[in-house]
Amino acid sequence: MTQPNVKMDPVKAAGLLEKWISFYDMNDPKAWDKEEYGFVKDTCKAMQLSAQVLRGKGASVKPAQRQAAAAQLLDWVDEYEMDNPGSWEKENVSFVKEVVQAITFAASYLNGK
Repeated sequence: MTQPNVKMDPVKAAGLLEKWISFYDMNDPKAWDKEEYGFVKDTCKAMQLSAQVLRGKGASVKPAQRQAAAAQLLDWVDEYEMDNPGSWEKENVSFVKEVVQAITFAASYLNGK
């Protein structure tokens, strides 16, 4: 059963990104293959920066940093097939879909759209 699209706002998106970091153990290098963790760590930093900006605390973040973070977020969605519900355990599909919405929202927000 699919959940209807939930209205996304900056605070909700920031919270979902932080929840994803925790859910996916992105701060724990031991939870990942050594070869993968560089990408995970970069994405975690992009999510943290995004959450900061979404909460209005990113005045010192330069446009190039915003664009790089947005691109990293979208690369994450592609790399881990977040936009493919068939790639996820059934009980996590709704949460993953909501996080994809948050990532898309954050990327647009960071790019000033």
